[in-house]
Amino acid sequence: MKAKLQNENNKDSSANYVPNLPYHLELCQKMAKIGSWELDLSVEDPNAPQYWSDETYRILGYEPGAIMPCYNTFLHSIHPDDRAAVTTAAELSIKAGREYDLEQRHILPNGRVITTRSIGQVIFDSNTGVPLKLCGAMKDITEKKDADNALEQANKQMAILFEKIDEVLYSVDMQQYRLLQMSPACEKVYGYTLSEFYDNNNLWMDVILEEDKHIIHESDPLMRRGEIVVNEYRIRHKDGSIRWLGGTLTPTLDHAGNLIRIDGLCSDITARKEAEIAVKDSEKKFRTLIENSSDGIAVTSIDRKLIFASNSMLRITGYSPDELLSIDMAFLFHHEDQKLLLGIGEKILEQPGNTAKFIARFRRKEGHWIWLEGVSQNLLHEPSVGGLITNFRDITERIQYEEALSSANKHLKKTYNELDRFVYSVSHDLRAPLASLLGVIEFTQSETNESEVIENLSMMKESVNKLDGFILDILDYSRNSRAEVKAEKVNFSELLSESMNNLKFMSSENRNVTVTSTIDDNHTFYSDSSRLKIIINNLISNSIRYCNPNTVSPWVSVVISIEPAEATIIVKDNGVGIDKQFHEKIFNMFYRVSKSSVGSGLGLYIVKEAIDKINGTIEMTSESGIGTEFKIKVPNLNV
Repeated sequence: MKAKLQNENNKDSSANYVPNLPYHLELCQKMAKIGSWELDLSVEDPNAPQYWSDETYRILGYEPGAIMPCYNTFLHSIHPDDRAAVTTAAELSIKAGREYDLEQRHILPNGRVITTRSIGQVIFDSNTGVPLKLCGAMKDITEKKDADNALEQANKQMAILFEKIDEVLYSVDMQQYRLLQMSPACEKVYGYTLSEFYDNNNLWMDVILEEDKHIIHESDPLMRRGEIVVNEYRIRHKDGSIRWLGGTLTPTLDHAGNLIRIDGLCSDITARKEAEIAVKDSEKKFRTLIENSSDGIAVTSIDRKLIFASNSMLRITGYSPDELLSIDMAFLFHHEDQKLLLGIGEKILEQPGNTAKFIARFRRKEGHWIWLEGVSQNLLHEPSVGGLITNFRDITERIQYEEALSSANKHLKKTYNELDRFVYSVSHDLRAPLASLLGVIEFTQSETNESEVIENLSMMKESVNKLDGFILDILDYSRNSRAEVKAEKVNFSELLSESMNNLKFMSSENRNVTVTSTIDDNHTFYSDSSRLKIIINNLISNSIRYCNPNTVSPWVSVVISIEPAEATIIVKDNGVGIDKQFHEKIFNMFYRVSKSSVGSGLGLYIVKEAIDKINGTIEMTSESGIGTEFKIKVPNLNV
């Protein structure tokens, strides 16, 4: 009975509850970081107390209630160079009764300079028309202004970069099929100016040779699926010459999966292609020479004495078969190769029919060395042969071509490294406008109550965050592939704390996944901290991202134990898990289990690459609907 009465009382108190609206307003201001203020126009004393909200105190660098708010205090906080503009704007607002809207700088008590935007409105007496109060709100927009300045600087740097690089960068609007932008290098690569490309949106396609246009057409369905395309094709330069271009096409799809933009990079690879074609032609010529001429054939006894040689022996070695009879053939080869050849001879003598290949240097009769490639076979058991038969050919030219190819590969590697640095620089520059865009979206969200607008802004924010994540993945990949391994003392507690801070907002968007950690760091451990950070951050973020929506309490567990020789890192979750059929592919670049998977498909690939760099190992066990466990072992680089 008593419990029933208590419940009834609770119902009554709940029904009569009136929310504390000023308290809620204060919370809203604090969350939005927007302060409010009032200036009583009926008081002439500039030092008379006025009203500031708690957030106004915070914006101007004070604890709420720490000072007496007044007109003079506010005015003196304004940067000296901005005071005249502020007082003039306030006077005009009061006099004309129009809205007060101004940006001004403030000098905080600690000396820091910030920029704020204030919006105010005059309140008039409804009977007399006399202005009573100037009420307004203010917001710290310092970060936005800094971001705008950084974006402007980045655009200037990008413009300089566009002017200097030899590669052509361009963007195409695939909805209206028009060129959005193109770098000036187009004139060097194509021979046509920027204005000619803007005047004719199809010019880039017109210059491609007819027999190579199918390459572009075949790329279209791939890009419409969101796949990055790399291709090579020929164009006719404005001067009439044929050039080879190599390029990368990166598509952008909207939320409905429609192709809306293509960002491309192409460069003149004519020199490289001509070198490749020259090498292929030379190899073809070499193969044709071999196919149209007889190999050298020699039959030797068990003690390496020549029994028979074909007429090609003279052409290849300079010796006639008669000159080599009864000579130990091993002594005609380079002394550094003799041991190898003697070992091969012993191997094929172990059993009839045994064969062995060799490549060795042979001294021609004239005295210079040539490279011979051959296959020897034990045919001592064949009465018609009764010896060791060797088919051989002169491969000196091929060796020289391989050395030339190795040199060309070094040049290509250098070009790749330069391109890698370019991608790294551009990726960094791309993040600045994204951060600015996120700031604008968040500010706009705080300024509107329209549900449809808020929903659209949330979708935009999600897309920007996804693109920013993809750029971070590219940076991680570029950094991992380029940087040398550094052996430094590792503080796993700091690494985990940093990862937790980076991912705490991500967790709130994924049903508040609980992340726990256990670290046994009784031993000093040395490894590459930056790569360990990449590994831990990617694994934890994956576990959070793919939490199981059907689980009441999603969790991620990180256990790190350190032994003298190695550290073991175990990241385990009760998420959606990975079906067994996908286990062998999850570490592949850009691989995603399904089309509904989020992320760039680079995370686990980067994890595997980073682990390989520090000579570690990774094992995964996972079951669909149950969860996933990654077990990583990393050697102590100080051992």
